[in-house]
Amino acid sequence: MESSKRPIRRAHCGGATLVEALAALAILSFCLAGIAATQFRSLAYLRETSLESRALLHAADMAERLQGGGQDAAGLSRWQAEFADALPAGKAEVCIDSTPRDGTAPATACDGNGDFLAIKLWWDENQDGEPERRLVTALRL
Repeated sequence: MESSKRPIRRAHCGGATLVEALAALAILSFCLAGIAATQFRSLAYLRETSLESRALLHAADMAERLQGGGQDAAGLSRWQAEFADALPAGKAEVCIDSTPRDGTAPATACDGNGDFLAIKLWWDENQDGEPERRLVTALRL
């Protein structure tokens, strides 16, 4: 019996499938990096939104207290301490002000004049230790 041995022909790929696999892997890596970056940015937006929501709740709380018949000094101090605990580097000020939308955390710019009772809130949004984000609620007297 004669065995029919045919020579095995090898395909001439020359590494093309390896190059294609590496290119697909590189594309997949860039896509995954983009997804990860999107997730990190989403978490940052979520944190910013959470801090702003807490500040809005504190401002609304104080506005209701003030409209409901005033606030004594002890109650104001407690509220300021609660705000400082609730937000990073939180600072709160309630004052009569003619220009309520000005001021910074170190210098609140409350002039004691004017037609507005201003609730000025600051907090640290970018985690550098300095309160740079501001929320102002102004109530007309």
